[in-house]
Amino acid sequence: MHKTKKTILTALAVILLLAATPAFAQLAGAWAGVGAGSAHPPGTVIYPWQEWKGEIPNSQDAFKGEWCDEQGNKGIFKGEINWISITEAVCKGSWYWYDPAGISAKPVYGGDFKMTFYVFGGDCKGTWTSIWPSPSAVGTMKGYKVE
Repeated sequence: MHKTKKTILTALAVILLLAATPAFAQLAGAWAGVGAGSAHPPGTVIYPWQEWKGEIPNSQDAFKGEWCDEQGNKGIFKGEINWISITEAVCKGSWYWYDPAGISAKPVYGGDFKMTFYVFGGDCKGTWTSIWPSPSAVGTMKGYKVE
């Protein structure tokens, strides 16, 4: 009976340890959100990150997606994720704009961004900058995990 108690206690300890592990708290999956601020490429005004959706792969080392604004402008973003703790990860990357007057179908580099993901809250917030002059030197964005 003594050996059975030890086995049961060991099994219980393993179960409790596994339950305490935040396996459910993954960044991988779809994310969506909104942003504020404007950028002023020559001859127009765009609102990067006004609405955005992104994806983090199972490897949880990258973040990429698309943004659009109410004026019909759109673009993409992509970056690398670095874990700063077991509860927070930071993505630094670049965002791009599809210039409708451009000579190429490729998006134009618009600036950089930094997004902080909060594992247990399932939310994120960040800032972006533009290569073009802008009244809002730094734009903002926030979001949440969709799935």
